[in-house]
Parts: sequence; structure tokens; C-alpha cells
Amino acid sequence: MKFDLHTFLEKYAAKKSDPFAASKFIETFPLGTKAYKQKLQDIIDKKIENKDSNDLDLYLSLAWRDGLDKSYKPIFKQLVLATWHDCHEDIVDYIRDLKDESFVEDLYKIATTEFPYRKYDDENESTLRKCVHAFKELNSTLSLEKIRLLEATGNMNVKYVLEMYH
Repeated sequence: MKFDLHTFLEKYAAKKSDPFAASKFIETFPLGTKAYKQKLQDIIDKKIENKDSNDLDLYLSLAWRDGLDKSYKPIFKQLVLATWHDCHEDIVDYIRDLKDESFVEDLYKIATTEFPYRKYDDENESTLRKCVHAFKELNSTLSLEKIRLLEATGNMNVKYVLEMYH
């Protein structure tokens, strides 16, 4: 049976009230096919145009499952520092996968600006940690400089992430 995006989204809507069921259901979306790339990009572009954060996390997650590539760069450039949504932590992960140096300054701003970008970080500062991981994986002169600046703050979460790489 052929996978149908419209049917998938209808079934997801029915499960949305139960976050555990919804999360498990998302795992049924085909992995790495890039078969839905254009449709998902169109949906996300429309959400950006309308500054509609409703289910943005779902569509970004589906795009990741479908297979992110460099064609998503313009989308992430519009989303990474936008303040009308709360998906920054996930976006940092997706950007990390792209390994694109043009996001270094954006990631640094997120790493150093609690509100509005890290407002859900607790004492473990997961978004900050993800930024450090992204810098390490990029491993460019600029990203390593940003790590040095973050390390100089004495933040224990930065230190914790860097210890993973030694």
C-alpha cells in the first residue's frame, strides 16, 4: 500500500491529544525517502509566511524523517532566529545535521540568548548544549572560536559537552 501524506496527517490529528501516541505515530512516517520534500517545504514555507507556529514542530520532524538536505537551508535561515515559534531546540539539531557554516552566528546568538531562544532550557541547558555540539561537528575556524568564547563564560554545561569530545 502506497503511503499517503494527507491520510497520515488526518490520522495524526486524531492522535494529537495523546503526546505519547502522537510521537509513536510520527515514527511510522517513511524514513529518508525525500518523497515528500516539496510538499513539506511548501507547507513549512506557508507557515513561515503566515507566522503560524501551529504544528510547525510536526512538519519539521516529518521533513527530518523524509530526509533533510541543503535545499532546506533557506527555510532554516528564516526560522533559526524567528521569535514567533518555539522550535529553536529542534532547529539547532536540524542545522547541526546540515553542517553549514553560514549558521554559526545564528547558533551563537541562540547559545548566548536565553529569551526567546532558550526559554525552555532547564539547568541542563539542552539547547545551549546542542549549539556546542553543532559547533564541534562543524569544526571550522569560526565555530571553534565560538566554542572558545562560550568556554570562557565558565558555563558548566559547555564544559560538560566539550568533555565528551576529549
